[in-house]
Amino acid sequence: MEDVIRGLESAPRGADGVPQGLASFDRRLLEAGRKAFCGYLGAVYSSVGTAGARGAHSVRRTQVLTALGWTEAAEGYVPGRPSALRAALGLAGKATAAARDAAVRCGALCGSFAEGADTLRRLAGLDVRVSKLRDMTLAFGKDRLAAQDAAAPDRREYAKRPRRAEKKTERTLFAMLDGAAANCCKADTRDVKGKDGEAGTRQVRVGVFGEYGWLDAKGRPAPYADSFSYLVSGEGIADVTALAKKLGLARGAGSAPRMQCVADGEEALEKALRDAFPHAVFTNDFYHACEHTHALCLALGLAPAEADKEYRFLKGLLYRCGALGVVRRVKRKHKDALAASETAVKELAYLEKRLDNMRYGWLRKNGYFIGSGHVEAAARVLVVRRCKQAGMHWRLANAVRVCAIHAYYRSHPKAA
Repeated sequence: MEDVIRGLESAPRGADGVPQGLASFDRRLLEAGRKAFCGYLGAVYSSVGTAGARGAHSVRRTQVLTALGWTEAAEGYVPGRPSALRAALGLAGKATAAARDAAVRCGALCGSFAEGADTLRRLAGLDVRVSKLRDMTLAFGKDRLAAQDAAAPDRREYAKRPRRAEKKTERTLFAMLDGAAANCCKADTRDVKGKDGEAGTRQVRVGVFGEYGWLDAKGRPAPYADSFSYLVSGEGIADVTALAKKLGLARGAGSAPRMQCVADGEEALEKALRDAFPHAVFTNDFYHACEHTHALCLALGLAPAEADKEYRFLKGLLYRCGALGVVRRVKRKHKDALAASETAVKELAYLEKRLDNMRYGWLRKNGYFIGSGHVEAAARVLVVRRCKQAGMHWRLANAVRVCAIHAYYRSHPKAA
């Protein structure tokens, strides 16, 4: 560091008296400081590691990745006995906890492991091989999945009311489930059926829990900002059901005054939520109901302008009352067109089957969600943004591990 400072002092000066190289002074000083402090850390670790070296077979030197970069430390080696220095430092993969945290964040949050390694070097000065960064990230993701499966109690209290809060309502715990596709390699998609033959992706299930006790000016739920927690899973729906139930109970599903479950209309997700939380109010997403209502209008054989007008009316009816009003109107007004179209019958049957889940007027009146936007956003952030980039193919287990890291950071604001 002294050399950098002296170099600036002795640098040629311009007509204004400013020394040349001032623009890069902070970067050079930081690099020199990292190098000096890494040497200091190595000396401290060596002093600790060899303090009890009596009776040691030998003194060995090891490389340690710290928050400031790589350093070399000496430690006493006793055959058959674990290293006291490494245990005290909490080393895993030769990295301290602070270094692992920086590495894992770059590995999981950047677009690729190569980009993560480059970002780590540029921003933190840590020179880590891409393969090592990958191993550290996936190991941490595996630990996060194990912690998720353990489902430790997670009851939360909130000091501040939400920013959009206007009217108080009964405290409500909500759970939402959805799925997102991750591009996977042949080893994980072979013999798996897709829409058009063999699948090229695998489903990663995503769930979100949250709480609200306030409504906004329009009567919509206003969740507490720190109430969100997330789950991810690459397992079958039965395992997702068990996981959702454990995490829901950890969040207080057994004692919550009210609970609501929301999904997009997929039968497997509805069954999973109903099995996990039979006491909850279940809701199908309003916007998916609108999509099927729109398809119904097109299938009735109406002229484009007339079909658009009918859809706008039915959408308003769906919002104000629910699916029952839509079904009754279509059966009464479009009886002949309905009988002539199998597609229309199919779309109407979709609504009829879910009448109890589409009571949107009642849900709004009682301060419940009518949409699943929170979990759809979670699926994009936790899965799609990282795992579904062009040309990217994952092993399913690795994709789920990386998604679990994202879920962990977003579930624990202090960790983020």
